[in-house]
Amino acid sequence: MSGIADILNGCKGFKIFPCAPREKLPATADGWKAASDDPVQIAEWRRLNPNFNWAIACGPSGLFVVDVDPEGLDWWHKLLERDAPIREAVASAYQVRTPRGGLHIYFKGQGPSTASRIAAGIDTRGGIECDGKIISGGYVLLPGSRTSAGAYTEIGGSINPLPEFMRALVPERKKADTLGLAKNPDQDQPRNVAWVIDLLKGYVQSGRVSIEGKGGDNTAFQVAASVMDKGISPGLCFDLLREHWNPHCSPPWEDWELETKVRNASVHGEDTSTGAKGFQSNVDAFAAFAGQEHSIETADKPTRRRLMVMGIDTYAKTAPMPEWLVPGIIPARGIGMIYGASGSYKSFISLDLASCIAHGHAGQWGATTVAQDVIYFAGEGPDATAKMRRAAWLEWQGVEGQDQLTIINQVPFYHDKELWDDFKIQMAELNKRPKLIVIDTLARLLTGMDENSAKDATMVTTFMEDMARFYECFVLSVHHTGKDESKGARGSSAFYANMDMALHAKKHSSGTATEIKVKKQKDADVRDDSLYLKVKEVSKSIVLERVDSLPETSKPNGKSRYTWAGIEEVTQLLSGLGGKASMSIVVAEIAGTHGLEKDVVRKQLNNNSELSWLRAGANDWAIPQREYDL
Repeated sequence: MSGIADILNGCKGFKIFPCAPREKLPATADGWKAASDDPVQIAEWRRLNPNFNWAIACGPSGLFVVDVDPEGLDWWHKLLERDAPIREAVASAYQVRTPRGGLHIYFKGQGPSTASRIAAGIDTRGGIECDGKIISGGYVLLPGSRTSAGAYTEIGGSINPLPEFMRALVPERKKADTLGLAKNPDQDQPRNVAWVIDLLKGYVQSGRVSIEGKGGDNTAFQVAASVMDKGISPGLCFDLLREHWNPHCSPPWEDWELETKVRNASVHGEDTSTGAKGFQSNVDAFAAFAGQEHSIETADKPTRRRLMVMGIDTYAKTAPMPEWLVPGIIPARGIGMIYGASGSYKSFISLDLASCIAHGHAGQWGATTVAQDVIYFAGEGPDATAKMRRAAWLEWQGVEGQDQLTIINQVPFYHDKELWDDFKIQMAELNKRPKLIVIDTLARLLTGMDENSAKDATMVTTFMEDMARFYECFVLSVHHTGKDESKGARGSSAFYANMDMALHAKKHSSGTATEIKVKKQKDADVRDDSLYLKVKEVSKSIVLERVDSLPETSKPNGKSRYTWAGIEEVTQLLSGLGGKASMSIVVAEIAGTHGLEKDVVRKQLNNNSELSWLRAGANDWAIPQREYDL
């Protein structure tokens, strides 16, 4: 291995793959398994992102790498001092200095990937061939790659065959007591198994694997629990994790370690003992059909799927109760939307709901009091949302301390696979498992598509459903109505039809309140009554506070207590704008100058009767020039 350029040009036969810029996480869907020595493939990866880090898949490349972390250097140097053969083998070996001062020592040969099995801070990366497959695969970053700690630098040397005495450094691995993990053929239904295999492949693709130093223990526990709560027995859970998930971990878990994770998750994980989230597999549910089985000889007919036919009382005994993030409004899983005309305060209401769930604060909605991860895609007004609206909500609710709300200041286009993959990778890195994802707005997700097309609408809602299934969460989108609000949500009717929940926000004529109506709810009867929320000014923004009824419509009267909404300042502003301007420009100018929410400004301008002589129309302002304009 004489240089990184040879490797990247695919001239050495080593199998490499890209990692995220300045990260160790693979940028490929299949992790190290996508590694290639094909110059065309490598060139394509380099074209996609010149800033990629690069890693070498040790097992597929026939390499065994000793990874000496900084905390293991003292032990390593003492080993070299007392063992001359090892010292000589290492002295001539190809070596790379890691950013934190550790070492990668390369050899040609097979060996397992291990973590601190040799000694604390001494890991190995490699692979062992079994039945024609490389198992216990691992990888290391190549020289030239960089992380936040610095660069990987080449020391030099040759890749020599792995001496037996080097291989012997790795102790025999501790055996797993897998016999103690029960398997249950009646419980391990094929459809549950197929579902879990797809789930694990999704975890690998999104980067939800154990990575040393990045919460790997917790990730393994959560993944094992998510498998068993689908109706999979602990014994089969171990087998599935070992085959489909563990090889992608860095480093992979030893069998006995993985067995421990599965055992802990089976005891302490939610729903792992009942498999409540799996498909119906309770034999008792079919007891009424005993003796009614039919055997049809169809040698040339394919096996067909069967419908689940049973009495409703039998089904009710095992069907799970609906779960809610906000009772009667936001289910624990599925997709939905809150829609309304512009100015109906949809974003404020969405932020209120999201903040309650992220804080574990019941608020005015009776939300779950267990804090959950919430992701808020703020495609409109992210700065105002983070700085002013959020501060107003905290002050209004009297909530302090850290929450689990994460904001993203854009909504990636539906078809931007790279950004959505990056989102999943970052969620895995941050060890976040969102229970609510808010997309504000649906129109931004649809960029480049036809919102009036039933096909495009179905594609986007299917995308939302996939996201909800992947994270086992609820995805809430914020959407608009068309010019005729009575016709419902804008665009194809497929949006509404495909949603599990829909809320309609209708702004009151006074401009100071809104009405929320649950229009659709799959997990509950739709409530007949409406929810009323009134605008309340807090700090430099507003919140929407629940009230018993909407205010009576009345004409604005009285003066504003704010100077920026008074005659003098508004007149000066209009003069600077040439004597006239639209309402939106006036509102934007005042809001920008004083660091205010536009809705607060608009409300004060509308309520100040002293400004009526400056109105040139419903949406225009002007300084009168002629006597009859007054």
